[in-house]
Amino acid sequence: MILNFVTCSGTNEFTDIKELVELMHEFPLGEIAVQVSEKQSPKGGARLEWVRELSAYLNENKITICAALHVNRTWVEELCRGIVVPELQDMLELRDIYDLPLFKRIQLNFKLGRDAVREDCDDTLVALQHHIKRRFILSCNESNERLVRQLYLKGLRFDCLFDSSFGAGIAPDSRKEPLFTDILQGYAGGITPDNVCAELDKIAKAVENSASIGNVYIDAQKGLEDEQTHLSLDKCHRYLSNAAEWYHNHRWHAAGF
Repeated sequence: MILNFVTCSGTNEFTDIKELVELMHEFPLGEIAVQVSEKQSPKGGARLEWVRELSAYLNENKITICAALHVNRTWVEELCRGIVVPELQDMLELRDIYDLPLFKRIQLNFKLGRDAVREDCDDTLVALQHHIKRRFILSCNESNERLVRQLYLKGLRFDCLFDSSFGAGIAPDSRKEPLFTDILQGYAGGITPDNVCAELDKIAKAVENSASIGNVYIDAQKGLEDEQTHLSLDKCHRYLSNAAEWYHNHRWHAAGF
């Protein structure tokens, strides 16, 4: 099993940019994820300005980090109709010091009980991917597994993030085997700094019992929040450190850990 990313979801305008970048530098497999939607990041809003400030800071200091956009609500529905709203387009156009996209992965949080996504969106998403030239992350659970498999057969390039709690932050008793044998499988739901090692044990068991190539990543958000429900960089540090120690103890290769 190879751990590709340890994702810290929920970075936003309440996150100190300098401290965040230093943390990502300390743990190169760390990835930040910014939640965006018409409600979370409206035109002229603080989150869009924070994203621009992050991009400027990285480029001024000649630093790169792993970063993803997690797209929610109406913006997801519009993406599935082939529409990229201007605010999202602005973020997709941000570049790093190598003139590559700042946000290299785009997560589509559809079918979580609130997004009305058409079942026939497969051709639209394949065409959209050719246009924006970005790898998608498909948030998958029992409610949309059939659609995700349909998109796979259509040739969409994506990583698959499985969360049986439907975004509620609840850890399952056991982790599901990877849905596909040849793509990156992510796991979310109830992961915290204190239980990340136990959850990695569950994931390793699921991967070992499958025909998967064994490339995985983990994603936490609720377990990294402080009392004000903002991302805690102290919790992120413990989460990343514990994941790194677990990986080192299992003697599996993880570049940068």
